[in-house]
Amino acid sequence: MYKNVLKNRRAVTLTELLVVLAIIALLATIAVPVYIQQLQRARIAVAKVEVREIAEAMQHVAITHGFLVPIHVLNNIPNTTGNTSAALGTPSGNRDDFNNMQLNDAFVIDVSRPLVDQRGAAQLRLDSGNARVQRMIANWQGPFLNPTRIRYGGEDPTNPTANVRIWEDFVVDPWGNPYRVYSPFGITGTDTRTPVQANFTVSSGMQNLAMTTGARDAGRFDRFAIVSYGPDGDTGYFGNPAFQGDDLYYKFSVGVLNESFFDTF
Repeated sequence: MYKNVLKNRRAVTLTELLVVLAIIALLATIAVPVYIQQLQRARIAVAKVEVREIAEAMQHVAITHGFLVPIHVLNNIPNTTGNTSAALGTPSGNRDDFNNMQLNDAFVIDVSRPLVDQRGAAQLRLDSGNARVQRMIANWQGPFLNPTRIRYGGEDPTNPTANVRIWEDFVVDPWGNPYRVYSPFGITGTDTRTPVQANFTVSSGMQNLAMTTGARDAGRFDRFAIVSYGPDGDTGYFGNPAFQGDDLYYKFSVGVLNESFFDTF
């Protein structure tokens, strides 16, 4: 009986196999683009939420301490006993402790003063010795932001522990590129449009708040903005990122800046 059952079975023909493979390939050509499109939409939705979260965190710091601080400072915790600058670059160092930061690489913006008066040498840094800045560090109440994705300056993707400078914790968007801060004078920091490369060797200037010293660019935002360069990782030009189709941004104002800025020109 068992032999008869085996004898009556028919093998799959090559034609049938090819038909099945063709059907699978057809379904894949439909499903994969839809999946990629949905994934892109999800990333865009996440970026829209995160630019707002970063902006609100910066506003919170401004209300609490009187300064705008770089994005990579927002997730700092208060100084902890025993951590000193000697721990820089070591696994035991606290990445989010002010004692373990390169303070002369971080500019701040005083929200009680007009923005036009804080350009160039007049702009304060975390190491400036200014009494209010030092009081902010001593009484820090963070973290004000708990980012989902962080990459470190100088990080080698093949060796995460190599050349890590722990004060450069870049908060990155869903495409792996750092969020940037735009002021009414243009982008803050020194890097205006260079996409992030595979080895993540980007300028730390993108994370500080150093402002341009020239005249205000008429094409810039009228307020501060947190900007993601979107899927392509680049604005494509030096103008207002709002004109670039895949860039995402959230505008915000703090202190006297929104009230007095336009009176200075």
